[in-house]
Amino acid sequence: MATFVLVHGAWHGGWCWQSLIPALERLGHRATAPDLPGHGGDRTPLEAVTLASYVEAVIRAVEAVGDLPVLVGHSMGGVIGAQVAEEIPDGISALVALASAPVTNGISMMGAVGAGDPAYLGHLIWSSDARTARISPQGLREFLYQRCAPSAIELAVERLSPQPVAPFHTPIRISPERFGRVRRFYIGCEHDRVVTKEVQQQARSAIAPANAYVIAADHSPFFSAPEALAACLDGIASNL
Repeated sequence: MATFVLVHGAWHGGWCWQSLIPALERLGHRATAPDLPGHGGDRTPLEAVTLASYVEAVIRAVEAVGDLPVLVGHSMGGVIGAQVAEEIPDGISALVALASAPVTNGISMMGAVGAGDPAYLGHLIWSSDARTARISPQGLREFLYQRCAPSAIELAVERLSPQPVAPFHTPIRISPERFGRVRRFYIGCEHDRVVTKEVQQQARSAIAPANAYVIAADHSPFFSAPEALAACLDGIASNL
């Protein structure tokens, strides 16, 4: 049995894992899914949200489970997970990046956003002060949730929150001595229209080939393919 800490991506909250957690539990595992600051039920003012506050929240969630969990980060959460691994390399048993861009020391998440599909970027709706961004309902359906059930899309439309931009401008700081000693895995999604196949390949190239997986899902496998995702994570846990 493994314990998983599930870190959501931009706009989402811990609620997005609601189909995956029971699937993991049926396989004998435990899972917890915290809300990052300013997301889900967390009421941190959006102007106060930073990459450091994201990392601190995940570290608290990791420490609260009482053992060495598998840290799973989706999309933006995968980059946050990398910074957590740098901070507490001995506090997790493995790091799983799910539908996430590669992480490079000194490069911010904004670089990964800029490399995205221009059509996807065209669906971002910026606030007047450019400090937060949303994604249009059409962009949600076409890029994030194109293989998801209508009920999942309705839930997302109701619960997605504005995404603070400041964390995306902060450079990631990782080192071979700390981040480099953490066991790392990558799960790509075959039908992902946000993280392109080229970007997924770049992310896979940074880890051992045996630690890279692909599932038949869109960018949001926690809704479009929760059983396949659970099986993949179960396989990772069995090899730790």
